[in-house]
Amino acid sequence: MIKNRQTIFKKNSDRSKKKEYMHRRRVISAALLLCMGMMLTGCGEKNTENALAYRKIGMNAMAAGEYEEAIKNFQLALDQSRGQIRNLELDICMQKAEALFLNGQTEDAMAVCDAVLAYDKSYANAYYLRGNLYLQQSDAKKAMEDYEQAAKYADADYEIYIQLYQNLKRAGMQEEGVKYLEDALELKGKDRYHLANRGYIHFLMGDYEKAKEELTQAVAIEQKEEQGDKAELYLAQTAEKLNDSETAAKYYKAYAEKHADDSIVLEELGNMAMEKQDYLEANAYYQKGLQTPNPVNEQLLRRGEIAALEQLYQFELAKEKMAQYVLDYPEDEQAAREYLFLKTRTAVSDQIAEEQKAQEAAAQEAAAQEEQASEEGVQ
Repeated sequence: MIKNRQTIFKKNSDRSKKKEYMHRRRVISAALLLCMGMMLTGCGEKNTENALAYRKIGMNAMAAGEYEEAIKNFQLALDQSRGQIRNLELDICMQKAEALFLNGQTEDAMAVCDAVLAYDKSYANAYYLRGNLYLQQSDAKKAMEDYEQAAKYADADYEIYIQLYQNLKRAGMQEEGVKYLEDALELKGKDRYHLANRGYIHFLMGDYEKAKEELTQAVAIEQKEEQGDKAELYLAQTAEKLNDSETAAKYYKAYAEKHADDSIVLEELGNMAMEKQDYLEANAYYQKGLQTPNPVNEQLLRRGEIAALEQLYQFELAKEKMAQYVLDYPEDEQAAREYLFLKTRTAVSDQIAEEQKAQEAAAQEAAAQEEQASEEGVQ
């Protein structure tokens, strides 16, 4: 009897704990939803498809630097949830938090991260973004605490480890960042994903021979599986460091063929063509880069294009493009000086062209007079 009572008590206790847990979960969920500005009712026909559509609009707006528009559309995406919180909603929360930060609303971005972590304490991306916010506020201690948690829950997400290193390197804490690269190298796996990322990490650490070894394997698997990733790009960058320009060009081109919208690779191909003095090809690569949607390296592509046009002696077109460039990037003092130089070049070019025209006209007139004299002599 006592044993039965104890069993019943244990079951009742378990039920009570479960009810308490579920209640707490609902409270946290509600808090998260309110923090995100979501409505718990009245979603009606709104669904995941709509959420994905709004999310895409938000991502495009953020890429274009239209952060308020991005925030609005991420919120519209979250409003489709019908009160549910899935991985999709959490991911959109992170995108909204990033847009808030980029829009100067750091406290609001922090609040979203806090709410997500109250809901799921193992959500690595929330720790990562909140750590970035602390680092931006020069609170290195709290940033490192969040970065530790981000790495702890990152599993095999190499991107988080790599970003942790790069963020700390930019903050003058490269030594602390290397630790995360070393942690990532401990991840096991021989598929192309692991090989490509480990190869890139060796590249970041300056071990180019080891990077080449792992990346060559990754590229071979990519070609066999007919799947494209970034292994070819990383291998091209590694070949550059090893002063193997021929191999670098080969893999840059191979990557560019599969990723025609990668403006950074197109810029690199343009730069390599400039080094080979193939200015026509260089100009073509720069123009392709500028035609990609929202190129992050637009300024560098435009400078490259102008330089290629100068080498092709298209001074008038180069001057026109430089005139707009100096308006868009007034902080580039070197470009302003080059613009003055270009105006001089075009003035000289115009003068030479006028002199050539005058010479041609004089030659034509002399030929006409000679022909006329010849005709009069015959008569």
